[in-house]
Parts: sequence; structure tokens; C-alpha cells
Amino acid sequence: MATKRNFDPNEKCTQAIIFCRVSSKRQKDEGVSLEVQEKTIKQYCQNKDFNILATYSIDESSTRGARKEFHKMLDFAEECYGKVAIVVNYVDRLQRTYTDTPELERLRSTGKIEFHALNENLIMTKDSPAIQLTIWYMHVLMANFQVNHQTEKVKASQKENWGAGKWQGLAPIGYFNDKDEDRKATVEIDKDRAPIIKILFEEYATGYHSLQSIWYKARELGLKSKEKNHFENSPKFGKRTFISRNQIGAILKNPFYYGVMKIKGKLIPHVYEPIISKELFDKVQEVFKSKSRKVFSHEQEYKAIPFAFRGLIKCDTCGCTITPERHNKNDKKYIIYKCSHLKGHCNQCNVNENVLFEQLDKELFSKINIPTKILDILKNNVQKNMEESATANANIKSNLQSELQILTNKEDNLTDLYISGKIKEEIYNRQINAIADEKIRLEESISRYKEITKDIKDTVESLLDIIGNLSNIIRNASPNKQNKLLRLLITDCKLNGKELKYTVKAPFDRFIQCNNPTQWFNNPTQDIDLYTNIADEVKLVKEQILLAN
Repeated sequence: MATKRNFDPNEKCTQAIIFCRVSSKRQKDEGVSLEVQEKTIKQYCQNKDFNILATYSIDESSTRGARKEFHKMLDFAEECYGKVAIVVNYVDRLQRTYTDTPELERLRSTGKIEFHALNENLIMTKDSPAIQLTIWYMHVLMANFQVNHQTEKVKASQKENWGAGKWQGLAPIGYFNDKDEDRKATVEIDKDRAPIIKILFEEYATGYHSLQSIWYKARELGLKSKEKNHFENSPKFGKRTFISRNQIGAILKNPFYYGVMKIKGKLIPHVYEPIISKELFDKVQEVFKSKSRKVFSHEQEYKAIPFAFRGLIKCDTCGCTITPERHNKNDKKYIIYKCSHLKGHCNQCNVNENVLFEQLDKELFSKINIPTKILDILKNNVQKNMEESATANANIKSNLQSELQILTNKEDNLTDLYISGKIKEEIYNRQINAIADEKIRLEESISRYKEITKDIKDTVESLLDIIGNLSNIIRNASPNKQNKLLRLLITDCKLNGKELKYTVKAPFDRFIQCNNPTQWFNNPTQDIDLYTNIADEVKLVKEQILLAN
């Protein structure tokens, strides 16, 4: 930066900087364009015999952002030799808020700079009287009021349009901004890009794509930006370019495509044609979640030091996490678990991992363990019960659905009679309400008789394989695999002294309470939802623990 030039605050100003500014297209079209401002100011400077040092014609808001060009102009004025006049057409071209007042006032009060506002016929110097300063700041006040009033109107308009389901701003990729018959802003489907957007959602929903591969797919399909590249130093300046991978991620998470717009964290239905269905959007979000879970699981398994009870136990006294540590004493390696609370703030003692396993073996593993002969009987019994339940459920469900169809037909007939005037409204309403109540009862009954799929049968068989040899599996498994199995078996674990408090998860809890293991699965229907929910977890445990051992 150049050294600041000396100046005489009392000297006559003989040089000027032209400052012209617009902040919107409307201003350009309303007679305050940069060309008009510049022409007027140049004539003024000639009349004043000002030597024009520089001209700043900028398209920049005076109320938003850092006003880079404005501050560049002030820096230039301060570095110039001698006194400088900054000449503007209107006060509000230079200042519309009080944010810049300290800097402008400093330059004016030292005599370094004068402000000339042509339209208001104001010249502000270091010697300007109080009345003139007041007039200047009255103009700033009015400009500031106009800014705030306009902001208020814009917010009110936005709120009204959002309430009507209308989008504000640039349309998402796959749509374009347009005007309706009344010349009002609207959003229309982009016939070229919308099909590509739909394909990307469908492809990602399969779960076979990473964000990188779906980006390559977008490039392959020719998905480019709507606007031309505006970076002058870019080799693709002035050309439409392929959209970035981050933009692809944003597209796949944007609910606008199925019919709602996200405004300030809230989802509001919009009035424009959707590109995809809500079901497809939800599938894509599930894929994102599943990939996040996999990343987290990967980090847990490979980055963290493996311990059987890592992340499972809380302190019963203070609620802090019980953390594992490796120790070595007399050439013997062992693992202890201790409270992560600050030392001296909790009375929880350290506990050897073997103590925890001994308790669980006595209370849980040994009780669940089943001899091979009984396990075979149990498997046969379970399979038989499941087949019988599947057949019975299908028959009952079919009968209930037939009854439901009969009620639907009655409902249609009543409506026809009411429309033709053959029954009174009072009778119609009474009978329709009775049918509606009965339909709800039937639908609830149907939902109870769920299909026993092959996945459910496989899940139950896998559970029996785990239960049948639990003590041996847990004893021979690696710490990571022990952790997976413990997460399947127990929850809500708390350490109190050397005693582990825990809750056995379903369906293992009922198995422990069952006196005769062969009767454990007499009612398959009651646990269909449970087995559906834990199917993936059980499959993972069986593949990684049971088969590996």
C-alpha cells in the first residue's frame, strides 16, 4: 500500500473522484443508470475546474455485503496527494445507512475529503455548519427509512407468496423462472433437465451408487448449469459447465422436486409440477442415512481400539460413560472399565472385564444355551408353527378383506341412493358412519395378521443358531464381534460397583423366562414386527460371528 500523502486541510480543493452506483436493474432503467450519473458529474467537475483523478462506476448494494468497491474508492482518496472531492449525484449513492458514518466523518473532519451531492446541492467540508450536517444526515435518514421500508415490504410479500405456495428466487435445477399470463413470476418444468433429475433420483435410490458415481452419471447424461460460467479467469468462461458433485448432493436432498419447498427450516407445499414422487425422495434419503451408518460403523470397527463393552455401559452413580483401558501387570494383560467422570468426583470403582463376563455368563449366556438335540426339536417346532401361522394368517386376512370389500360396495350403493334422492340425508349419514367404523375395525384386524416372509423365517432360524451356542460364541469371538453380539442381546447397561445392571432385549427376554424352550415360539404372529426390525442386525451377527467361528 502506498504511503499516505500530505495535505493542507485549508487548501482549496482542485481534484475529484467521480462515484456512481446502482444496486438493481430497476435503477438502471429509471434514469439513474451509471452512464447518466457519470455524464452529469463530469459536467459538474468541468464547471468546478476539478481535475478528475478516477471514476468509480459500480453495481453494488450500499446495505448488503462488505461494499468492496466503495472502500477501495475511499482508500484511493486517502492515498491521493492533497485534498480530494468525492462527487455523487445523490446523497444515497454514497450513503444509505449509518454503518459507514465513522469512516466518512473521519475523512471529512480532517479536511482530507469533501463530499459533493449534486441533486441536494450539498457540499460537505470540515467547516460545514451544524445545519448543513443535519440536512446531510436527514437525507441519509430518509434513505435508510426507504431501505427498511422496502425490506419490510419484501418480507411481507415473501410471506404472502410462501403462504400461497409460490417460490421466491432462482428456480432449482430442473425448473426455470418464467412469467405467467398476468406477467407475474412463476416456475416451470425444464423439459431438458427435469428427466435427468428424475433419472438421478431413481439411480441413487437403488443404493448401488456413491455420490461420486452418481455425479459421473449426471455428466454422462449431460446435466449442465443453467447459467454460463462468469469467472473471467476460468478457461470455460462464458460457457455452460457440468454441475459440481456438491450440487448433485444438494439436488438429491432438495424436497422441492416432490412438491414442497424448505423455507427457514419448514416444509411448505408449493404449487408447481413435481418431478418425482414423495416415495422416491424418501428412498433416496434412506440411502443417504444407510451410507452414513456404514461410514460410522466402519470408523467404529477399524479406527477405535476394539473392546467388548465399548460404548455400552454408563455409570449408575453419575451417568457418565464407562470407558475401557488395557493394563499389563506381571506379564499378564487384562482390561479394566472405569467411570470417565473427573477423578475424585465419582465413587465408582474400576472393574475387570472378566468380572462382567462372569456375571453375564451366569445370568444370561448359560440360561440361553441349548443342547443340540433340544435345539433341533425347537427349530422343527418353530418352522412348523410358522408354516401353520402363515397359512392361518393368509386365510383370516383373505376373509377379512372380503368383508371389507362388501362394506365398500355397501358404501357405494348408499351414496348412489343418496345422490338419486331415494334416502334421506339423516339416514345416509347414520349408515355411512356405521360402515366407516366397521371398516376401521376390519382394517385394524387385517393389520394384525401379517405375512410371515422368508426373511422373517431366516431371521428366526439365525436367532436360534446364535442362542444354541451362545456361551462358546461369546468366549471365542474377537472383542469387536463380542461387542456386536452384546448390542444384540442387552441394552440400558449401568455399572454399580462391580455389578452390571442391564435389560435383556426382545425376543431373548422371553426365552430366558420360558420353562420349556420348545414352547418359546408358539405364537409367531406377535413378534413379526420385532423380527422385521432386527433382521439386518441378526444377519450381520450371524455372518460375522457365528459363521466365522
